[in-house]
Amino acid sequence: MKLKNFLLFLVVSIFVSLVGNLYTNMKINEVSKNLTILNKDIVELQIIKDQTFNLYQEQFSIQNIEKISALLNYKKLDVFIVNKNLSSPYKLNSELVQIDILGSLSK
Repeated sequence: MKLKNFLLFLVVSIFVSLVGNLYTNMKINEVSKNLTILNKDIVELQIIKDQTFNLYQEQFSIQNIEKISALLNYKKLDVFIVNKNLSSPYKLNSELVQIDILGSLSK
């Protein structure tokens, strides 16, 4: 009786183990398929991003801007006036005033 119960328990545990492993393997395969689909989508998006960046570079390069300005009859202006009295931009006038020190460090 004990041997029969032991063998039945052994067969049931092996069957449950096999079914559990098969179920886990099926879920791993589903996740793997989803991951490969995501990887393909990522590669496609990177290709589209690179193509868009290349188009942007072509359209807004300096040579192309000069062509567009020529088509729209814009003229590049030369700068002849040189301002030699330049000051730092975004600086307050109070920061430019030198501070007078009214004391000494000696005793």
